[in-house]
Amino acid sequence: MQRLDPHESLGFHCNLTQKAFLGALEKHLRGSGVSPGQHVALAQLIASGPVSQSELVSRLSITPATGVRLIDRMERDGWVVRRPDPTDGRVKLVVPTPRAAVAWKQISEAGRKVLARAYRGISAAELETVKQVLARVRQNLGG
Repeated sequence: MQRLDPHESLGFHCNLTQKAFLGALEKHLRGSGVSPGQHVALAQLIASGPVSQSELVSRLSITPATGVRLIDRMERDGWVVRRPDPTDGRVKLVVPTPRAAVAWKQISEAGRKVLARAYRGISAAELETVKQVLARVRQNLGG
């Protein structure tokens, strides 16, 4: 039986890259009161506005239990509030607070610095090709 070399797997390289991004982001976020996981969640919420807890969990590709803990911490720290969905009272929306919206300007600068460092020496065309390939891989995998 032929063994799978993880270095031949695009998934393996994506995982290593994600860890590198999060590690670099953590360094830039020190002192901001926001963890890398909270940064990613806030990015989703600021970009799309309030979403249900389950939708946020899905967008972040985390388990529901991890999502509840993340949202609990973000609520405790004043970044989000949970509000009933006006169209379905059983659903809780996660809503960024005004504090989060104001802080996002500073917090997102950390993300921009990490991206600038990560993309050094890589052309816009190369980045677009990578995005297209990864989108096709996700599509092929049904995601």
